[in-house]
Amino acid sequence: MNMERDTENRKTVSGWLYRFMENHAIWFWVIFSTVTVLVLYKAFSVTFLEKTPYMWDYTFHHITLTLLCILMMREAYQGEFHMGFHGKRFGLGLLLCWPALLFIALNLLSTLSVGRIYPESLIMEMARNVSVGLFEEVVVRAILVGHMMHYWKNSPHRVFKSVLWSSVLFGVLHIGNVFANPVGTALQIFYAAGFGVMFAAAYIRTRNLWSCILVHALVDLAANLNSIYVPLQADMEAYQMSLQEVLSLAYFLVPQQIVSILSGIFVPGILVGVIFAVAAGAFSLRKSKAEEIAQLWENM
Repeated sequence: MNMERDTENRKTVSGWLYRFMENHAIWFWVIFSTVTVLVLYKAFSVTFLEKTPYMWDYTFHHITLTLLCILMMREAYQGEFHMGFHGKRFGLGLLLCWPALLFIALNLLSTLSVGRIYPESLIMEMARNVSVGLFEEVVVRAILVGHMMHYWKNSPHRVFKSVLWSSVLFGVLHIGNVFANPVGTALQIFYAAGFGVMFAAAYIRTRNLWSCILVHALVDLAANLNSIYVPLQADMEAYQMSLQEVLSLAYFLVPQQIVSILSGIFVPGILVGVIFAVAAGAFSLRKSKAEEIAQLWENM
């Protein structure tokens, strides 16, 4: 009787937390310490500063929601739902997301201008984008794609349906600014859905979430650098000197005329990036990999 009660207890949230502490002590204390620091910072800033800087507030909310989503799915599946927080096939996941490098490069080229990046702003922007990448990959890839692969496990087209619907929903999730900027929002939905195919394919092929989180965070960071890249006339000379020192090799290898041309084709570049992302996703899930994928997803 006691053994049955112990088994039932281990299926609860407290039981899962106990197993997590037991089997993944390092990760538990990393997460626990991070949440503790964020909570203390939030309490301190609200008490003494009356408000929290927007970036840190954004980060706090996303990390909190991410942990709640993880706990929810682990409890719903009684600890048998595997998110993909492991190191296996991490390199393959990065390789399968290679079209994102093109998108990152185009964003960086379009952002470069006379000015400088404030270190404190860069740190906050990095924290914000990492938290967004973590939250969206957990919700859309780990939970949504994972649940679809489980729900359609007896369907011969489960991979195609999981990739298609998760990518469409990922694009629709970016509809928030449609009234403020309809054209920009439509463009964002388009490339988010296209990149969703690439991310979903990489996750299905590897069941490794870390590679998707890292690439996602880098894509968002490159796209949002213009929000912290402050043009200042007074900094022009210092900026040009530092830029020459840091990027001298790049300027030597890539002529300035080509850099100027590339920075002026941002929108067509997005289209090319989306085409590459969808093509890369389709290639990742080609028929010859069907058996490998089936074995990888045999158990949730």
